[in-house]
Amino acid sequence: MGPNEPGWLFRDGDLILGPVPAQQIIDRLYAGDLLPQSEVQLMGSGRFQKVIEIPEFKLHVAKAEAKKRVDGHEREHHSEQKKKTTRGLAIGVGVLVTLGLVVAAIGSYLAVHPLNGKSAEELAWGDITIDAPTISKAKRSSSDEFVDYQGSGKKPPSGTAPIARLPTGTKPPTGTKPPLGNSDPDGLSMGEVDEAGINQVVAKNKASLIPCIKTVAKPGVFLKIPIEFSIAEAGKVSKVWVDNSDLKGSGLEECLLKELQKWPFKAAHSGNSVNLSFNVGKKG
Repeated sequence: MGPNEPGWLFRDGDLILGPVPAQQIIDRLYAGDLLPQSEVQLMGSGRFQKVIEIPEFKLHVAKAEAKKRVDGHEREHHSEQKKKTTRGLAIGVGVLVTLGLVVAAIGSYLAVHPLNGKSAEELAWGDITIDAPTISKAKRSSSDEFVDYQGSGKKPPSGTAPIARLPTGTKPPTGTKPPLGNSDPDGLSMGEVDEAGINQVVAKNKASLIPCIKTVAKPGVFLKIPIEFSIAEAGKVSKVWVDNSDLKGSGLEECLLKELQKWPFKAAHSGNSVNLSFNVGKKG
């Protein structure tokens, strides 16, 4: 405000503020702090007037109103764009969730239903299949040698007692009891073998043995690998036998034992023996 320029007073609610130069009145109009109906007074005039009634402010009042409308349209546009973006993101997330559910459903279906005659598990294993396990009371000693699988023409070393096996699902004849003394230190008898519990552990973990079996597989050569392992104290696998003398010294036993010791058998499974037979390749 110059030395000879009168200042302007303006009302702000119940307050009268000023004096301020005319430019500040204009700036307040554009900022929305003053409205066309706001009252101002030129110092020395003795009366307040509405801003829109003062000739030198009329043009600025019109421009301020126009700016207000443009700013309003711009805010509305940004708000609409934000809503569209939010809707788009919600639709995208919904599509991804739906696709995930579809993929999961397909995976579950393939895991249960055959595909080209083979299950998903068999396809993952390639040419390796596994026969159903048989379970019995453990009778081998840790000093037993390798025993070739049945049909090879070879016999177990002399003095080795045959392994009594209880096929899956078979129960002892009604009314029969195991002979006295035919129980392990833990007190379990043949009739107390938890076949269902052991089979469940085998079914869930048998795939972990496939990498070991693949180490001895030969392209184009059929190979049958019967194995037997015993469950010792507290459900820990303590020994594994590979009943194929051609694989002696191959490191297969060590690999299998390392994986088998991770299997979560129960303490009640101690003293039992499990037989599995892997078939690598195809006969003929």
